[in-house]
Amino acid sequence: MFTLINEVAFAPLKQRLAQRLLAEADPRGVAAVTHQKLADDVGSVREVVSRLLGQWAEAGLMELRRGAIEIVDRTSLAVASRH
Repeated sequence: MFTLINEVAFAPLKQRLAQRLLAEADPRGVAAVTHQKLADDVGSVREVVSRLLGQWAEAGLMELRRGAIEIVDRTSLAVASRH
């Protein structure tokens, strides 16, 4: 519980979102999760999460689908999860 509180209180949203996506992804890099669920998990709102995901998709890190996100560049997303 304290780890979750620390993450939400102190880690930047981009970092929390990247970490959550990496944790949700299966071995093929597909996370079967909605933008709303991700927003709830990282303590944000859907619109902000959708904007960040869209930026990462434009950068080629992932492909967005209805109800799923495919991580195309796991290494770059892992780097984002540390910053």
